[in-house]
Amino acid sequence: MEQIFVNSYPKLAGKGRIKFDKVRGKHLLLLPEKVVVMNETAASILILCDGSLTVHSIVEKIRDSLQAGRESMETEQLADLKTMESDILEFLQEMVDQGWVVVPNYDAIETN
Repeated sequence: MEQIFVNSYPKLAGKGRIKFDKVRGKHLLLLPEKVVVMNETAASILILCDGSLTVHSIVEKIRDSLQAGRESMETEQLADLKTMESDILEFLQEMVDQGWVVVPNYDAIETN
């Protein structure tokens, strides 16, 4: 089983793709013989999993996006960066365990 870290570059598995379903108004993760209806947060994270960003960069982008959306709202505080990082790492680890996200081994690529 692969482990994901903050410096990992997660990527949606080749067998999966994300599509917005206009009828449901939700993002879908399309997999062979399976369709997963995602909430907005899950979709936002998985859309960023293209293999070019580290988990840490994904966390920062999600946090910046949430912060921009809450500038006018002062009633609810945004979770701190470490808490968000931990939550997103946990989510991505579950996606890796399901086989829906992969973590390319860049060390092996660089040495060949």
